[in-house]
Amino acid sequence: MTVAGASRAGRHWHLEPRRGPRPRIAPYPIPHRQLTDRATPVLTDRITGAVATEARTNNRYHLARSHFERRGDALYLTDVTTAAPWISRTNGEILHVHETEGSMHVVMQPDDAQTVISAGWGELHPLAGRPGLGLPETYVFLYAPRDSDDADRIEQIIHRATATSTI
Repeated sequence: MTVAGASRAGRHWHLEPRRGPRPRIAPYPIPHRQLTDRATPVLTDRITGAVATEARTNNRYHLARSHFERRGDALYLTDVTTAAPWISRTNGEILHVHETEGSMHVVMQPDDAQTVISAGWGELHPLAGRPGLGLPETYVFLYAPRDSDDADRIEQIIHRATATSTI
């Protein structure tokens, strides 16, 4: 799968490949959900805690009801005037966690989205970039962590997404 806008140069940050096969994803695009290899409550709490810590420790971000998920909070860029183009399309929403399974949606710059997908950590939302729907081209579904090592990689992806959310 190739992400629109990604360069041909390949990876420009290191992300270890995900072990094993990709999980099974529901066949319908809304809600876009993971059916197998769901996270334990402990791992889901770890990921939601990492997102909350990002908002609590850096005033560039805040938590508010997700524009896309509507049932949970999302991490937003506080000053949308500084948003990178892929974040300005979401009114500042960077990511939200699906607390029932530990997966998440994250908006990334094109090269980073390609890196995540190529390394096996996620996939594009089936409706990403479709005109009139509001989902940016780089709206990525991140698979739930299966263990602590996976959670480490997911946290790395979260940090990368926030670090590249501004211009």
